[in-house]
Amino acid sequence: MIRRLVHIFLLLVVIALATWRSAGGEDVAALADLWIFVICITVAVVDATLAIAASFTRRPVLEKVVWAGSFFTLGCMLWAVRALPSGVEEDTYNRIRHQQAENPYAQDEEGETLFTRAAALGKVRDLQRMIQQQPPTMDQLIAAGYRAAEGNHVAALEELVRVGLSAASAWEGSPLLHAAAQYGRCDAIRWLIMRGAAVNGRDAEGSTALIQAAQSGSTAAVRLLMELGADAKLRDATGLRAEDYARSGEMRDALTPPANPGGTKK
Repeated sequence: MIRRLVHIFLLLVVIALATWRSAGGEDVAALADLWIFVICITVAVVDATLAIAASFTRRPVLEKVVWAGSFFTLGCMLWAVRALPSGVEEDTYNRIRHQQAENPYAQDEEGETLFTRAAALGKVRDLQRMIQQQPPTMDQLIAAGYRAAEGNHVAALEELVRVGLSAASAWEGSPLLHAAAQYGRCDAIRWLIMRGAAVNGRDAEGSTALIQAAQSGSTAAVRLLMELGADAKLRDATGLRAEDYARSGEMRDALTPPANPGGTKK
């Protein structure tokens, strides 16, 4: 009975750690993963040992085997998830993280910096450490904000705004809002507009965020921009409107102005 209660308690601890890791940053996740793995493997080894010992004394072993197998499987699954490839950008970041730790604003062969790569991946804790180590210039802030908008990382945008970035900023002639619209990043689109980005602002090519969203094929982004006051009649430098880039009837329907547009910003 006591052993069963211990198992239930440890299972609840694992669930609590899993919840904690999902709500925290990179460092929290790594610490939580370590503890989950240690608990699972320890319980599995102890239960397996007890099951083997009990088998020699001819005591019931089924429950011990079930608990051991459950925790061992959970631990192995966690290990497998941690070992899976994390993507090219994540792998590149991890590879150069220690190489560029002393100067996170130094450009690599691709023109990126550790700072912009951290923003692109939404690594808020890393951004905070870099900012504390050496405050970025405005250009570096804007470049990182552009990458955060591309990745839909609102928390990273909030951190960058905290130290001086403006939601209305533009990187090399392209507003942050356009970066979010180009990839259909609805969370970033809403966040940027609510914090002052011009919904009908243009980039260096005369394109609006709505046109960018239509070109990306994101009906959800088009619909959101229309709800927030985007003007579907505006044309880009080639004379085309957002509807000219629409790829489906659903998107053309989304480009119909709402009866009562809310949050209109010019």
